[in-house]
Amino acid sequence: MIRRIETLADEVRASGQKRNVVVAAADDADTLMTARDAWARGIADMTLVGPTEGIQRLAKEAGVDLAPFRIVDAQGDEACIRESIRLVREGTCEIVMKGRVRTADLMSEILRRSNGLRTERIVSHIGAFTAPGEDRVMIITDAGINIAPDLSRKRDIILNAVDVMHALGIVCPKVAVLSFIERSDSTQIIHPGIKQATEDAENLTELCKQGQIPGCVVEGPLALDNAISPYAAARKNIQSEVSGCADILVAHDINMGNAIYKALQCWSKVVFASVVVGSRTPVVVPSRADSKASKLQSIALTVLLMGRGAAK
Repeated sequence: MIRRIETLADEVRASGQKRNVVVAAADDADTLMTARDAWARGIADMTLVGPTEGIQRLAKEAGVDLAPFRIVDAQGDEACIRESIRLVREGTCEIVMKGRVRTADLMSEILRRSNGLRTERIVSHIGAFTAPGEDRVMIITDAGINIAPDLSRKRDIILNAVDVMHALGIVCPKVAVLSFIERSDSTQIIHPGIKQATEDAENLTELCKQGQIPGCVVEGPLALDNAISPYAAARKNIQSEVSGCADILVAHDINMGNAIYKALQCWSKVVFASVVVGSRTPVVVPSRADSKASKLQSIALTVLLMGRGAAK
């Protein structure tokens, strides 16, 4: 079982896992340093797609030795994305990493049916982290892809997160579906968005009981404090398998998910392993604000997922 995201790269390396990662538009100094770190830690061979001259110039400025890497020349963002996906589709590479391109542009091409990387599920963003003050891994989802998922999409978001938790060694993760209010009939509900969040959470809980969300326990609606704090759950007399000890936090929409993600990142300096899953290959989509440690552990998580077959 993986307990600390900060040690994920070391554990992946120790297990002998290594994958070939292709970087779409690698002409970016931070991206090149991340590629160097992943290769040096022995978890990935890197293929850099982009303008050769630009990659070479930036590598020289950043002090990155390009000798270990394969460089595939491509001019322009669209060409970089198409070439990267072609390499994965043909089996030369296994994992896609975003370089200096927009996440939306990269994901749009990955989801193009003609590329053969789509599955029956939607794609969703996973942010895996070690809970502050604890020795266990949690996930916040979705903080970066699905803007306002409906009930069906939320079910897929949970299934994607459960697959990742299984790969991390958590056999039956506890899933908290978040909302502001714990009951859909509460007189405190004054906004249709809040009502939808609570109703979706209740329905997802029922779907899990019916066996339509296997491999986990789902409970909701739960406010964030009641999902992660045993003290808060006890004070409010909320008793369940999930309350106070959730492994997966499911946000109602991207506003909620991204706010929690960024708060942990900025205030608690949490190291995230962040990937997009649900396609046939996991996708590393680092933010420019991510720390070097988060970028490295994100690659490590995709390598782990490929090794465990969790990239649906």
